[in-house]
Amino acid sequence: MRKVRKNTPTRQVIHIVGEGLTELFYFSHLKKLLGYRYSISPRLFENNSIEKIEKRIKELLDEDVFVICVFDADVSRRSDAENRKMTALKKKYENNANVILCDSLQSIEYWFLLHFEDTCRHFQDSAATERTLKQYLPTYDKARKYLEKDKWVRDMLADSKMDKACELAENIKVVILIVRFIRQSKKLANRKLVFNKIQFFCIHN
Repeated sequence: MRKVRKNTPTRQVIHIVGEGLTELFYFSHLKKLLGYRYSISPRLFENNSIEKIEKRIKELLDEDVFVICVFDADVSRRSDAENRKMTALKKKYENNANVILCDSLQSIEYWFLLHFEDTCRHFQDSAATERTLKQYLPTYDKARKYLEKDKWVRDMLADSKMDKACELAENIKVVILIVRFIRQSKKLANRKLVFNKIQFFCIHN
């Protein structure tokens, strides 16, 4: 008699796309150091455009993949044309349950800074954020030679700094996608993870 197979729920694949070497290496190091389960498109991070990102999102959705798209909110880094495309991209997918489009404030360095200090300061630009971060990570640099080594991420993970950063982000009314992502990512092995649609933003009093 043939055995009846039990239907087990499948775990939806999570894929991260986005802009910038910093984001690429940060998420890559987290995956390796903490055993998080997601895949990344390295080439897209390095040779990106909003058009390429949108094309990749469509391809992933066609494969029933959950997509997290991370990009800087520092519009000065893009042309006006690219910024218009980004605005259109947000609007297109804002109600899609399988896509999270996420601004990393002015830069992802703001999230890094929360690992070291309780702050809700408004920085003039990403360069100002980086200067403050260097008070805690003196050798921090956005060059590949620095980022590809995982020591800077290890430093932020030491002494439960990331847990404290998550708490700070919530306490000072900073809602950051990665907070939710980090808190739930280790559950991915056991069940399908459903994310709420949230963006990086900061409320300044």
